[in-house]
Amino acid sequence: MKCKIILAVMLAGTTGGYAQNMFNMSSLHPADTLRGDAQEQAIRYPSLRQASVTATIFGSGRFDSDVNEKAFTGGKSRNARISSFFTIPVTQWNGNVISATLYHNQQFFNVRDVDNELPGTLLSNDNFSKSTLGLSLNFSRTDAIFHTPVVYSAVFTAISDDLQRIKRFNFNGSIAFPLVRTADVSLSLGALVQIDPSAPFPVLPIVNYYRRLSNSGLHLIVDLPQGVMLKQPLSKNAWVYIGSTVNTFTSFYEPRNPSLPERISYNTIEFKSGPGFEYLFGRYVILGISGGINTIASATTFSKGSDYSDAFIENTNKPVPYGELRISLLPF
Repeated sequence: MKCKIILAVMLAGTTGGYAQNMFNMSSLHPADTLRGDAQEQAIRYPSLRQASVTATIFGSGRFDSDVNEKAFTGGKSRNARISSFFTIPVTQWNGNVISATLYHNQQFFNVRDVDNELPGTLLSNDNFSKSTLGLSLNFSRTDAIFHTPVVYSAVFTAISDDLQRIKRFNFNGSIAFPLVRTADVSLSLGALVQIDPSAPFPVLPIVNYYRRLSNSGLHLIVDLPQGVMLKQPLSKNAWVYIGSTVNTFTSFYEPRNPSLPERISYNTIEFKSGPGFEYLFGRYVILGISGGINTIASATTFSKGSDYSDAFIENTNKPVPYGELRISLLPF
């Protein structure tokens, strides 16, 4: 997350935006479609919840940035993020489901101890914030091929840094086959296709494996490409867990600088790893706290019309600690 600060300050006076590219979890969890217990699935998989607001604080970390494989700046950064989403059911008929999801992200950045390696670098100590919206239209269909259940899904996402124009369209399409389904074990396999210039891989495997490991209720949840988790209930309404999740983020810039492309985007892939706790209040409200280490696996910049392989700026960031508070709603 700290890498975004590099371009945001370097391109001071430009327009920018920030958005999260989220996988459509209905496509990754066919169990949600095949079973009627939507609340049980949403407790297990947070991205299936009706709504969520998450506040995250990141520790201070070192960043370094290269332009065309030449070092040009570095320093320390620290930030915070408030992200939210709300899913609206639209309609369903004969195994088909349509919904819409609205996303919002607010970022708060702090940059200090800046070292500029190349002449003319504009990066300096600064504090600033960014906000953006994203809108997804989600479609899924439950069917059968030769008497084998199958779930198809398509997700169209528009992201931007303002309400006047859309900066990027993304598409995710998937097919998943539920192979095993018992009270203690479930397994679904499939593939996810991404039409997204920021994606390093156009096709990813879907592996959704759940297993109850003990009589005490310890759960193993393998949810690729989203994450892996061990979850233990403490009571009917309380759970502890430890695991790792992945998210992708994109920000947009118009530098108005003759040495840079007219429109560029900055893209990161982040892993959060650590323990957490959740508690269910009543029937619908879940409060969660978590913490651990945030690692940026990839941070690249490329121009409009290009893709991940054409990146001309690459950043490296040290892993930093994070703390997170989340309030979410189960499906009504």
